[in-house]
Amino acid sequence: MDNLTPQDLFSPSKARQQRAQAADWAQIDSWLAYKYAGRTVPTFERNEETLKVLRELSLANERADEERIIMERMEREACKELEADEASRDPEEVRILDAVEAHLTPEGSDALRALASTAVALDTTSANPEALAHALIAHTSMSQTLANNIEHVRTLQRYLDKQHTLLRSQLNELRSNSAFSAPPSLQRQTTEQTRQTKHLRTKIREYEDRLASLEYQQAKTAATPASKSVSSAEAIADMLEQQASLSALRQRVESLEREVDEFAGLPADREAARKEVSKLEIELDNVRRRRDALFEALVG
Repeated sequence: MDNLTPQDLFSPSKARQQRAQAADWAQIDSWLAYKYAGRTVPTFERNEETLKVLRELSLANERADEERIIMERMEREACKELEADEASRDPEEVRILDAVEAHLTPEGSDALRALASTAVALDTTSANPEALAHALIAHTSMSQTLANNIEHVRTLQRYLDKQHTLLRSQLNELRSNSAFSAPPSLQRQTTEQTRQTKHLRTKIREYEDRLASLEYQQAKTAATPASKSVSSAEAIADMLEQQASLSALRQRVESLEREVDEFAGLPADREAARKEVSKLEIELDNVRRRRDALFEALVG
């Protein structure tokens, strides 16, 4: 609390932070004094980074002490159980077992130790060879099952890593400026195509008027005598030619309109277009996250 400044006295958040740091330093000083016979941290080393490291070290040391105390307690309890078991055994039985063990051959002694070690390793309550065989088969089956599951998880992990790398590369490509950057001549091309569209629409109306006029003339020609059949045939040919030209112009207009529609969603200004692209990137990222969540749920 000695390092509180006058400004901190009027700031409740800073005052609380200083009090919390002072309490942490008091705990660290007490722990260091207990572990290192009164030695504490020098004044010039007292900063937030040192406090964070010492706090983590203190917590790790406390966990290690607790684990050591638990292990010692378990060892003492196991020794007490062994001593009680030894005390409860029949002296005559102990004598017989010692006599049998003393008269065993080296091969028999090794076999007995191997049988006892196998029973302990398999965690069985009996040294019966049949029970040991069943326990060994069960352990082998479980080990093989776990190995298969681990291999399956590793395969799945490799697939997920590959997909993650692919998605990252696609995301970086989408975030790059060149992915959705409009060409410099976009505005000029749009203006030119709009002008051509208007011109072609005017031509279409003109040809439609001419076509209507030709149809009218054809209708009048149909009512005249047969002597004018030659001029009627020429008018029909002219009409068909103009109709074909009209169809070609209509297809050209539709093509130009499709090309213009490709840029209809983007503003003409470059910065505004980039903002629109950024918003679409965020939406794409959200969709991919939902897809990954669904995939993980299916896998799980």
